[in-house]
Amino acid sequence: MSVDSARARLQLVHKELLLRWGRVCDVWDDPVRHALQERQIEPLDGRVRSAMSAMEKMRDTIAAVRRECG
Repeated sequence: MSVDSARARLQLVHKELLLRWGRVCDVWDDPVRHALQERQIEPLDGRVRSAMSAMEKMRDTIAAVRRECG
């Protein structure tokens, strides 16, 4: 799997998770759900963005190595 493919897959899976979590929130509204959201779901957004940024840098580095060592 290429870095671009992995990045696209991560983005797609994260989007799907958030959609499904939204449905869960429609029917589950108690302190446990709020705690889970605060501790697990909300931090994922930043982590996913960081991972995607790192993947872009990896892609660029791999492309540069291929050009230079070609």
